[in-house]
Amino acid sequence: MPDYFEDTGFKKDRKDLDIFQGLTILVVDDSTDILFLIPYIFESYGIQVITASNASTAFEIIKRFPVDLLIIDIAMPFKNGYSLIQKVRSLTPPLIREIPAIAFTGSSEDKVDKKALASGFQIFIQKPTDLEQFITEVLKLLQLSCKRKCPLFNNYYQLKDV
Repeated sequence: MPDYFEDTGFKKDRKDLDIFQGLTILVVDDSTDILFLIPYIFESYGIQVITASNASTAFEIIKRFPVDLLIIDIAMPFKNGYSLIQKVRSLTPPLIREIPAIAFTGSSEDKVDKKALASGFQIFIQKPTDLEQFITEVLKLLQLSCKRKCPLFNNYYQLKDV
């Protein structure tokens, strides 16, 4: 199995992540390793992970099920991650159109990071990556998704920061 994450010995206390239970991540990647690893990482914290091996299947899932975060590989056969995120960003319902998204790719394309951000992704992460950085970025966007969907949750975060 290829190394997509560098082992840093990062151990996050599961109690810190209880607030994310019940949220859903959709992972879109043509790599079966990634489709196994990401659910393995986040499901232990109570975060539901749905996987899709291509952009077409992912788009159908997005239209039918509530998703709080997208993690999308850019370099997939047929329809790539750019086309998927552009289709999502063109949808009418704001809660679907504005789903936070991470471009998670091993693509060596020139200026792939800038192109990903310009296409509608909030964050670009190059494979392989540091596991702690990956988890941190995912949790930041899940927090953003929670604030956007539930004003009460937003107030909780404001109180917590006081």
